[in-house]
Amino acid sequence: MKKFAFLIVALLAAAVLFAEGTREKAQTYELIVITSGSYTWENAPGYFDTMGYDSPNDLVFGEFEKRHPNVKINYVIRDVTQGSMTVDALMAKGTPPDIWIDATGYFRDYLNAEYSLPLEKYIDTSAFFDYLIDPYTVDGHVYAIPVANVKTGMAINLSMLEDIGYTMPAQPDWTIDEYLRLAKKLKAAGHYVTPVMAAEGFVTWMYPWIYAFGGELYADGDYSKVAINSPESREALEFLKMLVDEGYAVPYPNEVEDDLSVELFTTGKVFSCMMQNGHTDYWIPEQIKNGVLDEVFDYTFVEFPHTNGVKHTPVSGYQTVLNVHRTDDEERNALAAELASEFLTERWNEYVTVLTGGFPTLKGFSPPKAGTAAKPSYQAIANIEAGLMDLGGLHPRAREVMDAATVPWQMFLDGDITAQEFLDRFEAEANAILAK
Repeated sequence: MKKFAFLIVALLAAAVLFAEGTREKAQTYELIVITSGSYTWENAPGYFDTMGYDSPNDLVFGEFEKRHPNVKINYVIRDVTQGSMTVDALMAKGTPPDIWIDATGYFRDYLNAEYSLPLEKYIDTSAFFDYLIDPYTVDGHVYAIPVANVKTGMAINLSMLEDIGYTMPAQPDWTIDEYLRLAKKLKAAGHYVTPVMAAEGFVTWMYPWIYAFGGELYADGDYSKVAINSPESREALEFLKMLVDEGYAVPYPNEVEDDLSVELFTTGKVFSCMMQNGHTDYWIPEQIKNGVLDEVFDYTFVEFPHTNGVKHTPVSGYQTVLNVHRTDDEERNALAAELASEFLTERWNEYVTVLTGGFPTLKGFSPPKAGTAAKPSYQAIANIEAGLMDLGGLHPRAREVMDAATVPWQMFLDGDITAQEFLDRFEAEANAILAK
């Protein structure tokens, strides 16, 4: 018996040593995940099984770490007020995020084989809307996939209209002339019709006005030159300056940028502004909570007004996309791709629509009418089918082209140059950039 007992102990000891040796050899990974925010269950209380996790993000990470005990997820929410500085610091340190989830524009320099994992090798990209995959496909490889589609429209303050006894016209009659007629009524009642933004240049939020008059930045997807220098664009610019000069729009446009515009609309200071439903649905309750706004006002989303020669004014739209960093370690690549796929499922589309008011990216997925997806603002913006402006998308020079408008736009609003001089100068600088 003693010999038998000794043999059992020896075998157990050997097994323990073998297991310890295996653990020592197993590769451990810390996967860095960067996002611009975390979802909250509070927007649809009781709708989802939270499984005890504080957020959907935590739930996904917790499930993944249980499936892969050798993986630790380092989850970082970047400070949205600091732009890409969080990611820039990681890049400079030589530790780029394994998974990066953020707004489209940040990825212009990363959609290439040197930085990004070709996701079509790990994920069925045919499950997503083609128009949402095409912008992120380079040389046949998909380097980013949208996790949420973000729509915009013209947010309008319906309570303001009730105060002045105005009824919104049908979309075909929602013209620039009608908008100006309304602006005069609003001014008489002490209200501004809209902000004109210039602090950060001629930003995306201002471009719908160019399209409202029949102008455009690029023509037919030709990014070799801009097409903005036109009589239609000149008329749009002169209209915007007139709104400021005549006191219909917020004064001092060179001090107004998009964040301030959100503040102005969600505190009831302006009638209309280009906006996301996420801006209004989040910030209006916050303004009340912070004591800045006394009560919720009624609002909705409509198309931008248009000239008589334009049927619909397209607006901007962009995606929150997911990108995976490529490494020389295939096991790490496979783990990162597997984790990334958790943000591309029907379950995540449901989180996006119900909890954040985003719009789906998967074919065949219909948002349930629950949480933020049930809100009137979500339903209103979902019904805006005016199309999207072509502002260059992910063209490598698109940002530089937009930035070229900054100084001349501010000079124009200050009265130092005419609208035509703005267009001539911007066209020359933009085309020089595109020719590089």
